[in-house]
Amino acid sequence: MKKDDFNAKFREYARTLSPRQYERDLISKTYKSICDFLGENNCIQIGSYPRFTAITPVHDLDILYVIGKWDENSHDPSTALQNLASRFNQYVNPTSYSVELGPPQSHSITLLFKDSNGEEVLSVDIVPTYIFSRNEFNEDTYKVPEIARRRHGGKRIQYYQELSQRHKEMDWIISDPRGYIHVASETDQATNGEFRKTAKIIKRWKNNLVEEDEDLKLQSFHIEQIITNYFQENTSLEIFDAVFKFFLELPEVVNNPNQIRDRANNGKFIDDYLEQLTDEQKSKIRSARDGFLTKLESFGENNSVEQLFEILFYSRKPTEEFLFDKGIKTFIDNSLKFRIDGFVKLLSGFTSGWLTETPHLQNGLTRGGTKKRYIEFRIRKNETPAGEYRWKVKNSDTCFQPRGEITLNRTRNDPESTEYAGDHYVECYAIKNGDCIARSKVSVKIL
Repeated sequence: MKKDDFNAKFREYARTLSPRQYERDLISKTYKSICDFLGENNCIQIGSYPRFTAITPVHDLDILYVIGKWDENSHDPSTALQNLASRFNQYVNPTSYSVELGPPQSHSITLLFKDSNGEEVLSVDIVPTYIFSRNEFNEDTYKVPEIARRRHGGKRIQYYQELSQRHKEMDWIISDPRGYIHVASETDQATNGEFRKTAKIIKRWKNNLVEEDEDLKLQSFHIEQIITNYFQENTSLEIFDAVFKFFLELPEVVNNPNQIRDRANNGKFIDDYLEQLTDEQKSKIRSARDGFLTKLESFGENNSVEQLFEILFYSRKPTEEFLFDKGIKTFIDNSLKFRIDGFVKLLSGFTSGWLTETPHLQNGLTRGGTKKRYIEFRIRKNETPAGEYRWKVKNSDTCFQPRGEITLNRTRNDPESTEYAGDHYVECYAIKNGDCIARSKVSVKIL
């Protein structure tokens, strides 16, 4: 499939991931009601929603509640939170759902919106914060309790429990949500929306990965900042290029934590959590990444983008290579005529000829008794403007030598032999300007 078609499909898929209208209405009404309750100048919506990268379903809303200026010697938010809880009966609920206070916590208050069946529809965490300084955009930065870095819901409750068990006080960290929102907005405008669309579809893959294995928790904010860096470096980058680059570099990303500094605190890294990944978890992430890229490499016009982003843990043999390993993107132009075949060389007592044109050979080749038979693989038809050709020989995975290497201009062995029984194949790729524009495969069955 051509690059323009890929981009169109990816952009359309990103649109299907955006929060639904009813979700946007719910978030908008709820946030406005909180601002009316606490004071508009005292509220800051944080998270992916104000950065345009949220995907459906949306169940959480995080709000910073500004309660004053930071004082190193006095920053206990308990009084402010107690006052807030005591005034809860004055809160005007703008939705058709019921609302109740969540379990009391020392550094946050949670509002739970539930439907008539008692099912939670939306959870709103209100986290106290203090004005700390100013960023380069002349906007406020803040001191927030460490809990704000934790994922909404269970992770935050677990963190509170850990602090209690260790008799440890809550740490306060510097945060710059307005700066991140500013950068996201500028980047999205400069890229005509490519930034947010790219972030959304990769987040979908990340969420699918967690559904398959909850221990493989790449963080959405980290992914978003990787994508931000891509588009800041090159605002003309297209969505396919950014997606391909992300998955190509993912193994290096997970193996090298502490690469992206927190804009609020130059001594902190937003990807420091990667240090906690085990070798087994890194291997599974790479396997899922290989699964995505192998599907992308063979993706056609009739394939589903949604299925492309479903998780496939691909376990490849150490010798197997793909075009993406060499940084080659696959944009097949079906209008180009390109065909290869294998010529079985003459051996006394055995049939010779082209594999696809000789009926007797299409049922499979015997190995030639005590003698090997040899096959020369050649391009038989070529109407492409390609400048080079790559060849792949892949034997059956059950074979003693499964191979799978990709070589330039010819197969590694020329001619190849019929040494190993099994269902094998040879594929050739026509390359122009570093992209694969045509390919042809021939099956080789050795009896």
